[in-house]
Amino acid sequence: RIAMDVFLRSLKAVLWAAIGLGGRRADAEQRTNGVGLIPLLLVAGVLTAALLGGLVLLARWAAAG
Repeated sequence: RIAMDVFLRSLKAVLWAAIGLGGRRADAEQRTNGVGLIPLLLVAGVLTAALLGGLVLLARWAAAG
């Protein structure tokens, strides 16, 4: 339960930062309270890899068709 809570808070913080709608600094700090640096980096890394993998697949599909 705790691990899922940390994961969801990390995901929310990373996604808010990725779309640039972080709002006030106090809001951003509130989203990351209780979440360590390692979970944030792991979630950001996985999301970045998924995005890049999706773009590569899309480019290959577009080039093949």
